[in-house]
Amino acid sequence: MTASFDGRDELGLSQQLEALQRENHKLRTIRDALMQRADGENDLGRAGYMLVQPVIDVETGVERRIKKLARAVSEAKIARRQLQQAVDAIAEGFILYDAEDRIVLCNRHYRAIFPELGLLLHSGTRFADLIRAAAETGVIAEAVTDPEAWIAMRQELHGRENGQFQQMLSDGRWIQISDRRTDDGGHVTTVSDITHFKRLEESQLEGMSGPAGLLARTVASVAHGVAVFDQQSRLVTWNSQAATLLKVPYFEVQPGQSVGELLRKVWAQRAALPAKLRQEVRSWISDKNSRTPLRVELIFPGDRCVVLNFRDMPHDGFVVTMTDVSKQLRAARLLEQSKEQLEIHVEQRTQQLLKLNGVLQDEVRRHRETTADLERMRATAEAANLSKTRFLAAASHDLLQPLNSARLYLSALETSPYVEPGGRELIDNIAKSFASIETLLNALLEISKMDAGGYRTKLSLVSLGDLFDTLQTEFSAQARQKGVELRVVPSSVSIYSDTRLLRSIVQNLLSNAIKYSDRGGRVLVGVRHRKAGITVEIIDNGPGIAIEDQAVVFEEFRRLRQPTGVQPPGLGLGLATARRAASLLGCKLSVHSAVGRGSRFILSVPSGQLHTRWNALDGANDDAPVRLATTPGDDRYMLILENDEAVAGAMGMLFDQWRHRSIVAPSYSRMLGAVLGTGIMPKMIIADLHLDEDVDGIDAVVRLRNDLKMDIPAALVTAEQSREIQERAKANNIEYFSKPLKPAQLRAYLLHLEL
Repeated sequence: MTASFDGRDELGLSQQLEALQRENHKLRTIRDALMQRADGENDLGRAGYMLVQPVIDVETGVERRIKKLARAVSEAKIARRQLQQAVDAIAEGFILYDAEDRIVLCNRHYRAIFPELGLLLHSGTRFADLIRAAAETGVIAEAVTDPEAWIAMRQELHGRENGQFQQMLSDGRWIQISDRRTDDGGHVTTVSDITHFKRLEESQLEGMSGPAGLLARTVASVAHGVAVFDQQSRLVTWNSQAATLLKVPYFEVQPGQSVGELLRKVWAQRAALPAKLRQEVRSWISDKNSRTPLRVELIFPGDRCVVLNFRDMPHDGFVVTMTDVSKQLRAARLLEQSKEQLEIHVEQRTQQLLKLNGVLQDEVRRHRETTADLERMRATAEAANLSKTRFLAAASHDLLQPLNSARLYLSALETSPYVEPGGRELIDNIAKSFASIETLLNALLEISKMDAGGYRTKLSLVSLGDLFDTLQTEFSAQARQKGVELRVVPSSVSIYSDTRLLRSIVQNLLSNAIKYSDRGGRVLVGVRHRKAGITVEIIDNGPGIAIEDQAVVFEEFRRLRQPTGVQPPGLGLGLATARRAASLLGCKLSVHSAVGRGSRFILSVPSGQLHTRWNALDGANDDAPVRLATTPGDDRYMLILENDEAVAGAMGMLFDQWRHRSIVAPSYSRMLGAVLGTGIMPKMIIADLHLDEDVDGIDAVVRLRNDLKMDIPAALVTAEQSREIQERAKANNIEYFSKPLKPAQLRAYLLHLEL
């Protein structure tokens, strides 16, 4: 009811009244102007007054509304004044907050208790601003030492449904504060000055001596609520905390009152306790011979819970301790609700996961079935292909036998005196046909052997320079006959490869280049050095190959159409055979071409097959052999400790270019065996940190120096950049380089060592 007469309602009515008064003034001005015009123009007469009359009617309606609002404003002011007088008549401090915790009303007793807060005790001030000002001005004694803690405690108490507590002011006064929530969500706070009662309590405690006085003072200082009863169940002493918790005025209960009287005052505060528990409490109090500890929970309005613990004392007395556990119960309920919600959520997610798991299991089963079907189809296809390949290999081999006999007979027939001159041309044509059949069968035999896995490569050292010289001699006549310039770039590179397969690859590529070149064309054969190894390249300036044909040019029996319309002789098996041979050698065969500009066929040889960097010293069957460089130079060697062959290969190539001999090993023991076994003289050690076996690069350098009894310059090249590794290297006189290594840094270091 009081909220309807607050300052905001009164202000709203006043604003409406002022707006209507301004509107009425405007209407009067318009009316006067129209009246003057109607009087000045007699010819308008009645029509002029008809224009004025609606304005007068509106003005009259506005005036009626003004009078009505004026009465409402007056009544509101009277009601507010009466309400303020009623509130001021309350003997305690009184303050009313609305649902947004803003002050609505405050009486003079409240202002008298807190004169320091007078400037804030007006309508609209927020509760949070008021208590912060109380803490900062030091009104509350408890807030002086820790203002923020007191503010948090006061806000928590204010947020409860109902609450009652005591506070000591800085000037020594004691007050009791009671908070109660209103129906519209606001709060009513009453403040009582209990200083007199506190002084009386203190004087009573000071006047008491002996055990009774000690008991009373002890109970008064306990933080929990305590009430002590004698053997006649009469109150001996209790403290103000108990009164606050039970909502019973502290000074309404005096020593000597019975426990029944105290309980009746508690029931009057609407404390809820089931009838069965009430009877249990009565029985506990009356039965002095079988008192076991008893715990009961009192529920007060506002969902406030106070736990009473009954304990027996000597001489048939007993003590009751009280604790407010409302916060703990609310937290427990929230946890229980969270637990239930979590269980529901877990159950829902479990059901979803079970469904999803079922779907995934079905998918896995179908995938396994599909995989099994594909595996069976693949095995069937591979078996059919292998059977076809073996049959083709066997058939090709068997066909070559009678073909060879036919060639012998044909050769005998050519030299026979019984053949007439006219039959010579026929015999030459038959010989050419037999040669084509033999070439086809030989190609099919080679392909079938490779596909069937029956071809075993035989690696040996092959000099590319010697191979190029042989092929140049072999194809020079064919090139001159076609009017094609054949040029071979000399090479000193040697590689480990199968001589027969390598010759077959280069021979096929060179034959095609000459075959498809027109008169006046050029064919170039040479070697390029790459980071990953070398490439053997056959380049021509012939008609070229279209982009769409480059993907199929290595297929069997694939012969591309020529722009001239003249198809060169051949069966379309040369490139197919060359690609299979390259695969067996661990090489890659590719083509780059442009129509009208020629073609470049590239055989890429990996660095591991280059003899210019490696030569096996021991054990061809070792997984990581020691390798020795053959680059000419002085008689001393660079010792490279590296278990990554690609990195070791790059390091060896770098030393080749700098004219340093080098020897590479993946571990300390392998390097020591190689050096001792060959008697070479080391001039520097390059080591990675991580090597094979259990000796790292730093320890390997130290051991090699000790084993060889030489102070060999050394450098550590590693990706480990920790301070510990750098300090270990420095302590052992080893230069530190981090990966990736810049060759210029290493070259500068070698020049510094005069190597």
